[in-house]
Amino acid sequence: MAIKIISTRNFAKPMKATLQSSGKLGFTHDTAEILKLESGKLIQFGRDEEKNEMYMILTHGTPEDAFAVAKAGEYFYLPTTLMFDALGYDYKIVTYFFDLVRRIDLDEDLNGEVYFMKERQKTKTTKAMES
Repeated sequence: MAIKIISTRNFAKPMKATLQSSGKLGFTHDTAEILKLESGKLIQFGRDEEKNEMYMILTHGTPEDAFAVAKAGEYFYLPTTLMFDALGYDYKIVTYFFDLVRRIDLDEDLNGEVYFMKERQKTKTTKAMES
């Protein structure tokens, strides 16, 4: 019998990312620490079109199809505006939140540390849209 210990690192605090009104995907401070984000770290995205599900992959390689993590002050983000535009996200009117759920079972197939992006939405107020 082979029992594998499940790391508490993946469950200590909820990991979240938010699609900003600029189209950039921003990470909470706690999430950045758990994911060990740093400038230049490469992240890919995958999409299961049948289920309409998104996945974020902290890649182990240096693929061309990856975004490099950027940092502004203490804030980490990905320059994902064009990707989310192409996918039809209306981030000017809706705030999209993504709860990141670890998917170890997909790591080998996707060559990285894989997270399911469980999507939540909130329509922005008129005041928020004007700023």
